[in-house]
Amino acid sequence: MTEGTEPNSALGQQSTTASKPLHRKGLFDDARLEAVFRRRVDRLVQRPPSRLSRQLQALNYTLMFGVGSYMVLYQDYGDRPHCFTGLRKWYFSKVDSIWTLSSEEEQELRERGRLR
Repeated sequence: MTEGTEPNSALGQQSTTASKPLHRKGLFDDARLEAVFRRRVDRLVQRPPSRLSRQLQALNYTLMFGVGSYMVLYQDYGDRPHCFTGLRKWYFSKVDSIWTLSSEEEQELRERGRLR
């Protein structure tokens, strides 16, 4: 089938009208309006996103990361093991090692009199 021809299903003949994906009856009756529309769409695609758009995108990614982290690490899934159990054990062991004193640190603070 050549470009610009379409089969006419009722008669089995080919039509000479070109295929226009955006041309629907009543949508772009005027070729000038279609050209204006296409030019505006092309201009939007070429422009970089605005500052507000970038800020909203950064906020969106931050919120997605925060909510995802909360769901994986802190949300209560019950007592049975689940797919995040290993990650949660590793994470909370690291948090505990950061916030607890080692035996050497406890000994040193007891000698200084700062820990009872």
